[in-house]
Amino acid sequence: MVAILGSVAIPARQTWRITRLLRETTAVLAPARLIEAELHAGLAKELTALQRYALTGDTAMLEQFRAAAADDERRLAALKRLAARLGAAPTVHVDVLGQRIDGWRRTTGARATQSGTRAQIAATFRAGQAQYDAALSAFAGLSSDLAANAAARDDRVRALEHLSLAINAALVLAALVAMGGVTTLTLRERRLTATLRARVGEARRRARQEAALREAAEALAGAYSVDEVTQRVAQTALAALEVHGAFVERIVSRSGELADVAVVQAVAGADVPPLGTTRALAGSFTEQVTASGQSLLIADLHQPERAGAAGAVRTPGGSAIAVPLGGSVTPMGALFAMRATGGEFDADDVARAGIFGHLATLAFDKVRLLEDAFERRRVLERVMKSRSRLMRGFSHDVKNPIGAADGFADLLSLGVYGELSAQQQASVERMRGCLHGALALIDDLHELARAETGILTLSSEPVNVVELVRTICDEYHAAARAAGLSLSVEVALDLPLIDTDRVRVRQIVANLLSNAIKYTERGTVVVRASHRPTGASNEAGDWALIEVVDTGLGIPAHQQDVIFEEFSRLGSGEHRGAGLGLAISKLLAEALGGRITVQSVPGQGSTFTLWLPLHQPAARIRASPAAGAPTYVRTGCVRPAYVCT
Repeated sequence: MVAILGSVAIPARQTWRITRLLRETTAVLAPARLIEAELHAGLAKELTALQRYALTGDTAMLEQFRAAAADDERRLAALKRLAARLGAAPTVHVDVLGQRIDGWRRTTGARATQSGTRAQIAATFRAGQAQYDAALSAFAGLSSDLAANAAARDDRVRALEHLSLAINAALVLAALVAMGGVTTLTLRERRLTATLRARVGEARRRARQEAALREAAEALAGAYSVDEVTQRVAQTALAALEVHGAFVERIVSRSGELADVAVVQAVAGADVPPLGTTRALAGSFTEQVTASGQSLLIADLHQPERAGAAGAVRTPGGSAIAVPLGGSVTPMGALFAMRATGGEFDADDVARAGIFGHLATLAFDKVRLLEDAFERRRVLERVMKSRSRLMRGFSHDVKNPIGAADGFADLLSLGVYGELSAQQQASVERMRGCLHGALALIDDLHELARAETGILTLSSEPVNVVELVRTICDEYHAAARAAGLSLSVEVALDLPLIDTDRVRVRQIVANLLSNAIKYTERGTVVVRASHRPTGASNEAGDWALIEVVDTGLGIPAHQQDVIFEEFSRLGSGEHRGAGLGLAISKLLAEALGGRITVQSVPGQGSTFTLWLPLHQPAARIRASPAAGAPTYVRTGCVRPAYVCT
């Protein structure tokens, strides 16, 4: 095709180039040579008119000279335009010619037109003769250059004609060769097209198979029981493995001396055995594939000695693939994917069946893990409920005698049983302090048990955080002063009211402030209240912050999560406490929709921050205590009562 197009395009281009050269010769070179001759003759006419005027003084000759000069100027201008189209050399010659003609006119023409004797006029003509001869020499150079240009163009036209003939001959030969190449390429293209169609068909088939495997994986992932997974394995195998029938044999272990059996528990498609068909496991295909862990291609499914449940297939004949289900440690059984006679399986089908079996095994494993998790969760729930009951019973049974002991100690302190000495009075007061500490510990345990598994009653009301923080700090100024610490308050006066539980917020802040005073040996404790547009983890919404900053010993990074666990304490134990305050505060903060965070650098101090949402949601979804997370009932709201989790 290229040769054919070239045989038309290249000669056409050569013809165009030849035509353009001839057109330039006709339109530029020939007129230039004509104008050059006319200019030569015009210059001679100027000289003749000027000589006659000098001899006769006839003014008509002077006008004839001027008219001839004007015509020559027009010819010179036209010649310059044509020379510019012919190239640099003709342009130079024309410029030189113009300069010499202009010089001759200034020397001869100007002086000859002035009055003077004949001797003077003759001297003027003799002086200008050299310039006139120079102009004639320029004419000769220009004429020679135009002639050379014309000869070069003629030579180029002839060369182009010869080249065109040679190219035409070459293109004809190339066209013949191209025709042979086209024939060869056509045959090759047909072969490639056939190969491409086959590959496209294979790619589409693989894409269809992969899509079927993905759909099967999604279906299996949506099953949440062993029986449901078993049914979906048989159903999705039809499309995923491109078979007309599929069934699943599950291994059933029997107690005692009874042999294990394989039972058909799921079927799909045509020519499958009835549900519940039972055969001996020993020697069956199911036993073979579960023992090896590899898929097996079965050319004849009806081998009496090994068929198992396959012996009950309604239409004898055809091949099948047996795919193991479950791992080698806990085999579940086998999937049988069948094709009718003539629909043989190949190695690719066996490999795809292995992938499908792996997906099914993952689904079985997931179900087993879920069942184990549910069972462990139920056990944990029972343990937590038992613990809660034990805590409530323990707190009730222990709190009563301790309260009675505190009552008797109070009677002793009041002197009901007689006056006490100063030493005895101090001992009674220490005894009552220990009893009050035990009662506080029991209250903390009871509060923790209720927060973990019970129902905490929360009230909701508009709370002025600034006022609340100042009130709490006023109550702890004496304790801070006694510890040799400086306690200060920094609050944002524009902090709005928040809808929350005043008592619980007070309990949390008081606990944080008490810890700060208790574990700070020297320095300052600062309580700040402010608000931010994002939460501790960049959650959306407006948040109120209450920060308790101290200059204590600080908390190592690896222990900053441990301190929120119950009965967790840091240090050598010189400070009293059961390690329940932060655990209870954390649960209360989460019940209020917020959280507690800590930032600390050992040796520099700690900052505990209570985050509270400025705007509580109107309602929350109740989470059952059996789900493992505690629930808190919020009451006393302007809105209807709701549950926060």
